[in-house]
Amino acid sequence: MDTPVVRRGRWHLAAHFPPAPLPFQRFRDSLLPRALGPLVPGAIVRGPTHVEGRPCLYVTVDDGPDAEGSPRWLDVLARHDARAVFFLSAGRAKDHPDLVRQFAEAGHRVGSHGDDHVSGWRSPRAVRASFERAERVLESLVRAPVRDVRPPYGRVTPGLVRWAREGRRRIVLWDLMPGDFLPSRSPSALADEIVRLVRPGSILALHDGPPARRAVAALDLALPRLAAAGWTVPLLPAP
Repeated sequence: MDTPVVRRGRWHLAAHFPPAPLPFQRFRDSLLPRALGPLVPGAIVRGPTHVEGRPCLYVTVDDGPDAEGSPRWLDVLARHDARAVFFLSAGRAKDHPDLVRQFAEAGHRVGSHGDDHVSGWRSPRAVRASFERAERVLESLVRAPVRDVRPPYGRVTPGLVRWAREGRRRIVLWDLMPGDFLPSRSPSALADEIVRLVRPGSILALHDGPPARRAVAALDLALPRLAAAGWTVPLLPAP
């Protein structure tokens, strides 16, 4: 049986799934949004599948801005005429306001990753306050509404969903996260996984900061292969 009531029950159970030790936690958290995202009201795990007949991949980058990693992201995306949504931490954005503006000026979009990577397992009031602070900071920098949000680790709670709905915000999860945060993953292995697992409309989640060198190199390898197969990498349409 798969009624709205049953789906809500599954999602509420998932929202309170307890934390687990690393590294299982990182692995589990990379997979749960893909599996449970369709159950979350107002959340997406994929975008439109095609533009002008070409299959689409949507790139998203978490945890920036970063003084070393962010310029790498800007370079690789420009080189392949690709666009991305950057889900930024407000604390880091305040430290690197020029990078935040560069994202917007280059045709990318800024989304909110909260304030200092606050865990979704904290109290609903703390999570809401984190995203409200982040929204104020980011909007002051890009001088535009910030309506895309991504909770750290993809941990979505009923309180976060209510807050997003109240402000007509959109929770953006993913269906493809190749694990660029794992030091053991080489760029070539990451690129192979992206090409193998991508589907039309996939939202790819990668990371700024320490993983950026691996992730940028992986994207640099994957995008020419996808382009040769007819793929395009546009900006995820706004909510």
